[in-house]
Amino acid sequence: MMSELFTLDALVEDPARAAMVPPKRAQGLLIELASLQAVLLQRALSQPCIDQEEELLLTIREVAKRLKVSEYRAYELARQGSLKAVRLGKSVRVKPSAIDDYLLRHGA
Repeated sequence: MMSELFTLDALVEDPARAAMVPPKRAQGLLIELASLQAVLLQRALSQPCIDQEEELLLTIREVAKRLKVSEYRAYELARQGSLKAVRLGKSVRVKPSAIDDYLLRHGA
């Protein structure tokens, strides 16, 4: 029952409990953390990093400015599938990489 108070989950929920962890249990928790750290580090490094700008979705207005076309034309490119877009309800959003792909395909 006492060990239930000093699990990793319990300490994450209430970090103040760490001051009350018995020394023997503290050693066990540190070993658990060390093994988790190695696995999590390996997992984090195995995934390709995504550039923060890449995660941003652009509005059609922003796309039109970047392509130097009207908003109507930007909507048409997305509707036709020439410009890969994401629909969010009635909104249309475009990843910056989709603009790069479009420009590469169309020789700009």
